[in-house]
Amino acid sequence: MGYIDVNGVTYTLADGRVLLDDVSFRVGEGTTSALIGANGAGKSTLLRLLRGQIKADSGAVTLEGGLGVMDQFVGHVRDDSTVRDLLVDVSPTAVREAARALDASELALIETDSTANQMAYATALADYADVGGYDQETIWDTCTVAALGIPFERAKYREVSTLSGGEQKRLVLEALLRGPEQVLLLDEPDNYLDVPGKRWLEEALRSTPKTVLLVSHDRELLARAADRIITLEVGAQATPRGRTVAASRPTTRPGATGWLGSTNCVGAGTSSTPN
Repeated sequence: MGYIDVNGVTYTLADGRVLLDDVSFRVGEGTTSALIGANGAGKSTLLRLLRGQIKADSGAVTLEGGLGVMDQFVGHVRDDSTVRDLLVDVSPTAVREAARALDASELALIETDSTANQMAYATALADYADVGGYDQETIWDTCTVAALGIPFERAKYREVSTLSGGEQKRLVLEALLRGPEQVLLLDEPDNYLDVPGKRWLEEALRSTPKTVLLVSHDRELLARAADRIITLEVGAQATPRGRTVAASRPTTRPGATGWLGSTNCVGAGTSSTPN
């Protein structure tokens, strides 16, 4: 099981303004929490901190259980990447790196059929098997059947741009929810989903044993799927430098658990700042 623990995190923007100050919250094992707030409150920055893309000025971020991420861009992919490429991108790090090494060695072998390239390709195949690449493909087969109605062998070379936004979202959500990573960060997971797709997502989030932190503006999804809400509120009164309040509270969803308390952070207080 996994969890997220943010303790006393402070982050300052490049221009010297403090965006987050002494932020603390916890997403417990097997729970689904929703992060909400106005533009400029620090949501995107907080997600980048959790992913390790940027470092906090102070405080600690602890994440246990392996991390799976859905980026906001999923749903409007318009390049020439394939279904396999998309699934590789959201696979565990070891599988992702081995798959890319395998692709590179296969391309090198096609271009030059030398003994060295044959040996490199054989090594890449063995490495891919060792990290569970073929086991992951079994999961991907289940995902493509569920999201697209066809097996992975038929779907893998199809360009992602030919899929609808809802199909792209459903495919990645299936992969993350069925994958081995125990902690999921989902940025706008309900975008592009039709009504049946949203009902499926709500049920999937209610039933998953994984630890989930999601960002969404859909109040119905929050009410039906989240155990608790973490709110970043810009411009709280009687506080210096435009202080915002990050409060964690339970939802009204049946089975939602108790209060986690509240924390404070500093925000720039306008929608023109990073969010």
